[in-house]
Amino acid sequence: MNCNEINIILKKFKSERFKYTAWIIANINETVQSEESFIKHTNFSEFFSKAEFASIASAIISIFGYVRIFYSETEFINHVISKKESLNTDNIIVFNFSRDGIHEGKKSLIPAFCNLFGIKYLGSNPFVISLLRNKFIYTTFLKSMGIPVPISALYYKNGSIEYKIFKDTRTLIIKNNQESASIGMTDKCLIQNWKNKDINYILNYECSIMNTDKILIQEFIEGIECEVFVVKYKNSYHAFPPIKIAIHNSKIITNEISDTYDYSFSLLSLELNDNICRKIMQKTELAAKYLNIDDYARFDYRINTNGNFYLIDIAGSPYLTRHSSIDYLFTEVLGFQYSDIFLYLSAISIKNYSQDVNCKSDSNKPLDL
Repeated sequence: MNCNEINIILKKFKSERFKYTAWIIANINETVQSEESFIKHTNFSEFFSKAEFASIASAIISIFGYVRIFYSETEFINHVISKKESLNTDNIIVFNFSRDGIHEGKKSLIPAFCNLFGIKYLGSNPFVISLLRNKFIYTTFLKSMGIPVPISALYYKNGSIEYKIFKDTRTLIIKNNQESASIGMTDKCLIQNWKNKDINYILNYECSIMNTDKILIQEFIEGIECEVFVVKYKNSYHAFPPIKIAIHNSKIITNEISDTYDYSFSLLSLELNDNICRKIMQKTELAAKYLNIDDYARFDYRINTNGNFYLIDIAGSPYLTRHSSIDYLFTEVLGFQYSDIFLYLSAISIKNYSQDVNCKSDSNKPLDL
């Protein structure tokens, strides 16, 4: 999708935007509700800082003129239930940035609840969101569909795996199978010359550190890392140019590097030929189609020195902060404003929603976008 096409979508939605009321659900580090102390909270690295959230909220307010903000999943759910008799959901659109909890299905809570009450929201349905929380399952599935992925295995604490699948692999990487890519990651998660080490001891130790009973083991792809933004619009998938992420002081994005934004972005095509970039985009669109992604997602790849690329992670609800690759794509590469990200996603989400016969109601007329 080129800039002209995006501009057409933005222009048409600008005339329709005030028909909608935007609701934001987000977990902020400083606003964890004391009355919700019974919740098993996720790693606070998942939550927004006040500054991060202020940028997002300001951008959405500039589009819709007013937003209602909920600082936890339970606050949102309680509000909807308490107002269910009088609430008109026809023109509400939910920006769901919530990510609290410790289980695989945590990010699917709000989409499932919104489906139950007929509320429009940005992003994929609860099944897809849950699927994207299990790296081993979607990696195995996509491999069967011809999407290049690293050699992978799932290790259960105090268990064993068939290490022979890694026989030609020099370096392994350990990941939390159901958390965001950087959560719990340290440089110790890279295991070089693993055949000469007590690998089971290391894996059990990392299970304890990551507070999980199972972890993902993958071959580590030496080389470049990039992120690809993909959207679904009118039943077609459109991948944007890959954005290279230069990781400072490490080979991987650790928890600390993620928290301190110790990385920078550039266009991948400035370093690799256009043919590789096009192939990555094509595989991204295929994978998004196979997984039935709704609205938008972000696909992450590693590319080795031979130009072979491998899908290493998928963010079904990626960060849209000012220090994200999506912000870099829109503001530095495509030349749009930061707020245009949210305007664009709102437009395509509402259009997609109006085309879904399972979601349409008589009062929801499709927009001519």
